[in-house]
Amino acid sequence: MNNQKLEVEQRLNQLEDLEAIKKLKYTYALCLDEGYDGDKVAELFITDSLWSITGVGGTAKGRDGIRQHTNNLARDIIWGQHNILAPVIDIAPDGLSAVGKFKLICLLTMVTPEDKNKSEAYILSGKYKDKFVKVDGKWYFEELTGSIDQSAPWSEGWVKHPFKKETW
Repeated sequence: MNNQKLEVEQRLNQLEDLEAIKKLKYTYALCLDEGYDGDKVAELFITDSLWSITGVGGTAKGRDGIRQHTNNLARDIIWGQHNILAPVIDIAPDGLSAVGKFKLICLLTMVTPEDKNKSEAYILSGKYKDKFVKVDGKWYFEELTGSIDQSAPWSEGWVKHPFKKETW
C-alpha cells in the first residue's frame, strides 16, 4: 500500500509540475500582450538565462538583458496577441528541470520601419523549445528559444510570404 501511495503522490507532483510550466509559458505570453513589461517578463527567468528567437526576435542574456530587450520590443509593437499552443513537456526524473515544446500563432500591430507614424498588422507563426528549472519549488525559464517560421503583413498573408520550415 505504501508503494501505491508513493506512486500516486509522484504522479500528482508531475501533473502539478506540468500545469505550473504551462502556466509559466502562458504568463510569459500574457506579459507580452499586456504591454511588453520588461520587469514582469524578466522575473519569469532565472538570473543566468537566455531568450533567443530566430527569424524575427533577437537574443538577450540574463534578466537584465531580457528586461531591456522586452522594453525595446515595446517601442515597435503597439499591440500583440501571442497564442501558445500544443504543449509537449518532458520533466526530468528528478523533477527539477524540464524541456517544453510549444507552437505559436501571433497577431501583432507593428510600427512601420519606413514611417514611425504608421502601423501595420502582422501574423507570425513559429515554435518554441524551452528549458525550465525548478528553484525553491517554483518553475522558471532557463532558456526560451524559438523560431519564427513565418512573418507576413496581414494584408498580404502567408501565401506571398511562405513558411520556412525548420526542424529541431
